[in-house]
Amino acid sequence: MRVMLMSFPTRTHIYSLAPVGWALRAAGHEVRYVGQRNPSEIDPFLQTGLECAWVGGDFDIAKHRQYGDDGESGASGELNDPFKLAEARPERLTDEYVQAAYETTAGMIRYVNSDEFLNEALRYARQWQPDLIVWDPLIYAGAMVAKVVGAAQMRMLYAADQNARVHFEYENLKERRPEVAWPDPLAEWMAEWLGRHGCEFDEELRFGSASICPSPSCVRFPLDVNYLPVRFVPVNRPLPMPGWALETPARPRVLLTLGVSNRQVHGVEQASVAELLAGLGQLDIEVIATFNKAQLATVRHVPDNVRAEAFVPMAEVLASCSAIVHQGGGATIGNAVVNGTPQLIVPGTIWSERASAVAQEKRGYGLFIDLEDITAERVRSKVARLIEEPSFRENARQVQAEMMATRTLADLVPELEAAAARR
Repeated sequence: MRVMLMSFPTRTHIYSLAPVGWALRAAGHEVRYVGQRNPSEIDPFLQTGLECAWVGGDFDIAKHRQYGDDGESGASGELNDPFKLAEARPERLTDEYVQAAYETTAGMIRYVNSDEFLNEALRYARQWQPDLIVWDPLIYAGAMVAKVVGAAQMRMLYAADQNARVHFEYENLKERRPEVAWPDPLAEWMAEWLGRHGCEFDEELRFGSASICPSPSCVRFPLDVNYLPVRFVPVNRPLPMPGWALETPARPRVLLTLGVSNRQVHGVEQASVAELLAGLGQLDIEVIATFNKAQLATVRHVPDNVRAEAFVPMAEVLASCSAIVHQGGGATIGNAVVNGTPQLIVPGTIWSERASAVAQEKRGYGLFIDLEDITAERVRSKVARLIEEPSFRENARQVQAEMMATRTLADLVPELEAAAARR
């Protein structure tokens, strides 16, 4: 069969779809990325080894750090920053925030899936005739195009399901306040475009006929969504394995990484690089910090126990680490889980970072510090606990075992084939 992978054009999203593409390719199917071209992120597509086809013009995230030509989200209420969607504290989920978060999410999705992109993706699908479209949680074009051409469609999650969480919070708000005529801008937009092509909106389009989920079970939201749990597959930028990473460290080794998503979306780091390094510098440990020159330029003094590397093969390096400090991205969580590594999360605000951090702390294999609470002393104290208290490593090993017992994407291929056959 023919399978279209539709990804938001940044490396985290591209890499998250690659494993299902590889599994399908290994089973003999024709697999192709189809989507917008990001001039600064061509290499990640090519590194997957899968075919690519560009439709809908360029989408350079560096030029669109705040979506919309005027940088406004268009949402009502109190959500002024369109990328502060990760709030999960009940006391802060006011009616105004929930409405604004849903409208912001809908507006962002509509912006990313422009009419030009939708129309060209549909034109391509009509020509290529895919049997199945697997789509990124931001690329609703996958579900919409599949509806028009009659293909099967599923989502492939890369982190906890933020879109569904925001949707169900909004649904709960509507139930609590039935006297208000609440709009549904996401459904209205999808229905309008589908109507132009003789189709109607249905609820399956919100989250796919199923959602392939590689997150650990404790991070998965308990929502009415058809989740298909699968084992997480580490996918990192191809790099040679450094010699030092193969050596047994003389002291506990800690990986410090803030990923690339914050820099791509915000243009700057949200977390304080100086406080993180100062806290880790107080411990008798070896720190591997995946920081580039621009990040280190914000720091007056880099502690002597810090090795700065712009990139490292994360999954392989984590095999020798006693802990990891990171921003809470889904791929980093997955890499740490499959290595049984305790985690300290300084959660970002873009997606589901804080909810994931809270879930991992509750499960007993991680801790977190909110962005506004970062101090060198808090960083030192929490990392010391992760290394010194055996329960964190023991619980991390339990979660690792649970993940490794989850079915693989190769195991899932027959289900994907059956979904396509039903269409």
